[in-house]
Amino acid sequence: MKVLVMIFLAAGLVSCQKDRPEMGNPPSDADAQFTYVASANNANIIELTASNPNLQCIWDFGNGTKAQGSFASASYPYAGTYTVKLTVFNKGGSKSSTQQVIIAQDDLSLLNNPIFNMLTGGTSGPGFKTWYVDSLVAGHLGVGPDPVSALGNVPEWWAAGATEKVGCGLYDDRYTFKLNGFKMDMITNGNVYVHNTIAASFPGSYINLGDYTAPFNNLIDESWTVTEGADTTITLSNNSFIGFYTGVNTYKILSYTDSTLNLQYGHHAGGLNWYLKLKAL
Repeated sequence: MKVLVMIFLAAGLVSCQKDRPEMGNPPSDADAQFTYVASANNANIIELTASNPNLQCIWDFGNGTKAQGSFASASYPYAGTYTVKLTVFNKGGSKSSTQQVIIAQDDLSLLNNPIFNMLTGGTSGPGFKTWYVDSLVAGHLGVGPDPVSALGNVPEWWAAGATEKVGCGLYDDRYTFKLNGFKMDMITNGNVYVHNTIAASFPGSYINLGDYTAPFNNLIDESWTVTEGADTTITLSNNSFIGFYTGVNTYKILSYTDSTLNLQYGHHAGGLNWYLKLKAL
């Protein structure tokens, strides 16, 4: 113990810090730097490398997609100037840096991504698709523990029966995902359904079927981003969300077809996983 105290004093730390765990120094500006080059096969695919591969790396490519890892590849189907952001983390904190990537020409073949195709219909379709909560299917809304139990990603605590939430403002909401610009329209028809713990944030909300119905205007041209990896997620911008609102707007894709989409998402206070089943119009 004396040795530890002497080390702390030599470092100029105040005595009250002796009982706190040492978190280490945050990343430096140099740690957050990265380089990038166009891939050998396609000038619209950019390969990015973090300067310090020993840190946790989170990329935002500025094109509606994100990734993790010290090496990443980003596709840019549309010509333009994109701001790429790298954030690196360690126990001491985080640091970010940005660079601009200039794409000279369109390459719409890069939009042929399975997730993009599912959400929007892809380049072979109209470029947009509208989704809604599938109220006729049992378990279209449900809840279970976070972290999940041995039962897996299922709503083991409660699952709604078919049409159980009629009249609460959930079933008439529509979510249109657009391929062009990765935009999304949230059409609420005047109200939404929100968890009782966040009802106070929605003026005019009232209790309805266990939670709250709240006035909420349509949101047009919000953005959606996809992060692909072991868990593939969809994140919506600003105040937009899908289905029953629990204070979060990132959704893990559990499974999908061209016309169905099963999602899992968290709770603003933690401890819960919510489940949602959507169907395409």
